[in-house]
Amino acid sequence: MTEQRTRVAEPSSVAAPKAFGVEVLAVLLALLVPAFFVPTATAGERSVTAAEANGTYRDVEGKSEIKILALGHGKLKVQLALVYEYKSGAGPMANLGDASGEATIENDVAVFVPEEAGDCKITMTFLPNGKLKVEQHGEECGFGHNVRADGIFRKISNRKPKFDDA
Repeated sequence: MTEQRTRVAEPSSVAAPKAFGVEVLAVLLALLVPAFFVPTATAGERSVTAAEANGTYRDVEGKSEIKILALGHGKLKVQLALVYEYKSGAGPMANLGDASGEATIENDVAVFVPEEAGDCKITMTFLPNGKLKVEQHGEECGFGHNVRADGIFRKISNRKPKFDDA
């Protein structure tokens, strides 16, 4: 006896996508199209306007202050008045650090190198809601003992700042 095998037709796997191809396409479009309209700028990619940059910023403790004025052509006038407070046997004391000059800005990151500094570079990143993230690179900035520019500063005034040298 010879066996006969009967082949049963299986549903076509090729035809299935055609049946819901339009639905799949609609879902993909619904997921992908909004991505083109969502802002994707990260730090260093968002341009900062003069109005956003101009003003006076203070650290969280309210002791150190940075004044910034946009000059145009990728330049900022910057003045730092930094304070490091500590307690001593004689009572509360403070070391100070001051620097002023011109910084360059590209997108939302400004770089300031104090004139009389050794290996010092201060990076200021403009964040949303009037915040400024400041990072000091290097130790020789010409500030007092333990005085550093690092920290988050918040804008306390949008007015054109008055600089000590003016």
